[in-house]
Parts: sequence; structure tokens; C-alpha cells
Amino acid sequence: MKKLNYLFLIVPLFLSACFQPPTPNVAEAIQNADPNLIVPLSNDVTNAYFRTALPFVASPSRGLIYEHIRNRADIGQVEMSLMRIATDYFDPDTYYIREGQHLTRELVSDLLRHHSLEPEYGFESISGLNPPLGSTHTFGEATFESTADDRIRPLAYILEQNFVTLVDTDDFQLEGVAIAMALNPFYWEVDQSIGFEYDHQMEDEEILAIGKEMAANLLPHLRAQEPLSNVPILIGLYILRADRDVIPGRFASVTHIEPGRPFIEGWTTINERHFSLPDHSNAILTYDVNLNDEFIAFRDAVVNYFPHTHGIVSRAHLVDGNVYRLSITFNMNFLGATEKVSFFQLLEQNVINFSREYDVRIIVRNLETLLGAVNRPPGGEAFIHLLDW
Repeated sequence: MKKLNYLFLIVPLFLSACFQPPTPNVAEAIQNADPNLIVPLSNDVTNAYFRTALPFVASPSRGLIYEHIRNRADIGQVEMSLMRIATDYFDPDTYYIREGQHLTRELVSDLLRHHSLEPEYGFESISGLNPPLGSTHTFGEATFESTADDRIRPLAYILEQNFVTLVDTDDFQLEGVAIAMALNPFYWEVDQSIGFEYDHQMEDEEILAIGKEMAANLLPHLRAQEPLSNVPILIGLYILRADRDVIPGRFASVTHIEPGRPFIEGWTTINERHFSLPDHSNAILTYDVNLNDEFIAFRDAVVNYFPHTHGIVSRAHLVDGNVYRLSITFNMNFLGATEKVSFFQLLEQNVINFSREYDVRIIVRNLETLLGAVNRPPGGEAFIHLLDW
């Protein structure tokens, strides 16, 4: 049975990971309440995520991630994936999530600098976790010296999330912290004889070895923050993709440090991957023999009736060797309401041809705005959401 929802008001905020924006069940009386009063929000719609509460308190490092990670797909993925991984360590029914409150903009910036024993030297820092400038590095078969050109910066960013419980109606109690260390596997080497710059990419094992060493050096800085001295800390290593890649990177390893413990005991491998569809390398066949062909058939069915489709971007997110989510974005220009309705009905009719074992999320947009979405949860029916009518 089709379900068609018309939303005649422009939706001001659309979460990339949730097609139907949260609609908290907050009583009308709250609107005139004390702004310092903590108001738990409903999790009925967003039950795949942690609960939040008002007032919203932004991280002191808010927005800094845009200065250090250039791939927009990575910016969204690192935060949402960290939240998803954290559900294995912090129960969403028990804990609320808040943006990280303890790693300030200044501290994060300092930790991302190159390490130095002389703080007055250039842009290096005693706290910096990245390799010192002027040091020699060996990655695979390449060995060269890092210079002030800053061509080697394995640690791109540090993201913090807090997990808390509600104390009375006016305070939170910090119960745990999750940290994402975004690792940059790309570096550059200049051939001085011809002045040509070569870019290289480290193997996953190489960048992860560097990341684990930096995580061990990061932990004392975290424990030095008084609120973090005696709470469990989750650290995940996220490998970034190239700046212009259409698919995001992935978490590859995670460690959980017990309250008060000053060292890391071991790491757990995270098996997740992203594929752009259609996958011409056929590497995805190792995990799902049908998905590539199913997507091509779906795409061709749509383009056959709507050849003026400007572009289609699709990616499959695999977790533990199985398809977890299929995301598809169409870029379209419609000249009438009937055309738009027809297009969405065609999507709904054809989305059922994908396996019912994973989530399918389709976004339709033009260059200026989001036009609508189709969501087919695992084992469920497809829901159509039309926006900006």
C-alpha cells in the first residue's frame, strides 16, 4: 500500500541520515518555561539514535571540522557513524547524547598541530599529535622528510560526543565520552629535480598503526580534563576518503577504555565499507552478488521514463559484510506538479525490487532545494515525502 505525505511548508532542516525530521512531543506549556530547564525530547521518530534534551548546547569546537576535513561526505559520516558505533557501548535507552563539551576549539587545534619540544618554533606544539616537522617518515616504500610545507598530517580532526544522564530537571551527569580520530592517509612528495608533486596513499594498516600510536598519546590529554578523568572513553579510528570522492570514509578500529584507566589495552576491528554504484570494479560482488545489477535495473527504469535526469549518485554502506543501507540521490528539474508526483510514484514502484534486508533511502533535489525523499526501511513499506510544494 502506498503512503504519500504532502508537506506544504518548506522544511528548514533535513537530516541526511533521517528522511523524516524529528517531531518531538513537547507540551505547549514548555514554550514559556524557564530556558534553563532541561526538557527531554521524544525519541519516537528517531528511535535509531540517542535521545537529546533542551536546551541544546553547542560544542565549543563547533564548525571547526569544516576547516580540517574537505570531503563533505566525510563530515556527516564521521559523526553519524560514531553515534551508531557508540550504541554498542552506551545504551540509547539509558543515556542522552550531547555535542562534546570538553575539547575546546583551542585544544583541538593544538592537538592537530605537529609535535615539537620547542613550543616557540613555528606552528608546532608540545601537545601536537601529528609528526614533527623536519622528521623522517617511512610509508611503504617511500621515505622522505617532512618540511614546513606540511605535506604529512595523518591526524586531520578530533570529534567528541558526550553521553549523559539527567539529574533532576536542571543538570546532566557525564557518563561517557566517544572520540573520533579522523585519519588522513594521503600525503605528498616533491621531486626537487623537476619541481613536480606526487601524491601517495598509505595502506590501511599503515595509517591505522599511526592512528593507534596517536590515540595512545591523546588519552593522557583526555584524562587531564577533569570531567573525563574517571569516565569510560570510546575512541574510534576513521579513515578519510579523498577530498572530491563521492563516497565517505569509514571507521576501521575502535577501543573502549574503562573509567580512570590511563592506557589502551587493545583494539577491535570494525568491518564496514562504502561502494559507489554502479561499481565497475565489481568488488562489491564479494559481498552482494545482486546489488550492482539491481541498482542498474532501477536506474535504467527511471531514466527510461525521465531521460532529463541530470545526475544520479548512489552509494552502498556495508557493515560486517552485509548491506546496511543503500542511498541514492537524483538531481531533477520538474516543470509541473503532475510530473513530480509521477516521478515519485515511479520510484516507489521500483524500490521494491531491492532486497528487503536493508534500508533504502532516496533523495530527489535540484540545484537549489530538496524536493522530496523515499524511504524503504528493512522489511517495511516505502514512504514518499514531498517537500517544498
